[in-house]
Amino acid sequence: MELMINFLGLVASLILLIWGADKFVDNSSLVAKKVGVSELTIGLTIVALGTSAPEIFVGISSVLNNSESIAMGAVVGSNISNIALIFGVSCIGMSFLPKKTPIIQLMPFLVSAGVLGYVLIDLNVSMLDGALLIIAFFYFLYVINANKNTQTNIDVDKNKNSLVTLIFLTVGLIALILGSRYAVIYAEKIALFLNVSELIIGLTIIAIGTSLPELAATISAVLKKKTDMVVGNVIGSNVLNITLVVPIIGFFSNVQLDEVLLGRDYLIMIIATLLFMLVVLIYSTKIFSITIIRFVGILFVSGYILYLLSLSNLL
Repeated sequence: MELMINFLGLVASLILLIWGADKFVDNSSLVAKKVGVSELTIGLTIVALGTSAPEIFVGISSVLNNSESIAMGAVVGSNISNIALIFGVSCIGMSFLPKKTPIIQLMPFLVSAGVLGYVLIDLNVSMLDGALLIIAFFYFLYVINANKNTQTNIDVDKNKNSLVTLIFLTVGLIALILGSRYAVIYAEKIALFLNVSELIIGLTIIAIGTSLPELAATISAVLKKKTDMVVGNVIGSNVLNITLVVPIIGFFSNVQLDEVLLGRDYLIMIIATLLFMLVVLIYSTKIFSITIIRFVGILFVSGYILYLLSLSNLL
């Protein structure tokens, strides 16, 4: 009976999550157009921050509950799922070649992943490590600010619905956060009912749960042919997961992490990061056709499924 209640709660949370993602993507795109900001930039900032909020909340609550392994597992696992599952799904659903992503936009993505590797070498997140990640976060903001494309001549007619747009943007964001939060809560209860360890919960149930906003936003963006927003969302979400969640552990905790996190999961994350950068840099050129992009997407998703099966000891 308890398992059924948790399952129904999970389904209800997912419905709220998907509805929120649809409203959030629609209205964040409208905001981008109103102020003359590209969809890539809006994905890097507003959408990325909104969909990374669950990971940030998990980080805070994990420190308060002395369950830091869940937060670290969620960060690494969520970044893997953002690339392999979410970007993979967007590739499978792609119907046209996307715009070229400037390499400078990818640098914070690589830098934050590299700094995380340095942080995990001693399997401990110190205050200095947290400070380094905060510096990486400000570098990310600098890159966005240096490459944004804004314009000041906003049409008066466009401003008439600004309040409605902002209201729906806020409502969509709240639905995203609440839906993902309760999806994680119910999924965690199901996992604990099945006797699964904290690290595995973080890498799987929590990671997938906190990535649900990105997945829902991605599906909505793909259906609306806003592929550039998907790329920006993956880059921004991964950077923010690392540079905002991990420092919380560094500043307020002194936990010793499991060495398997570095030797297995971080290694997979950095490989996925490099593959993502390679694909994004060349898939907007004539080298890739839509068929090849979809095949690459299938490879990413298949790799993620194999990773989950490996974690579950089913391989």
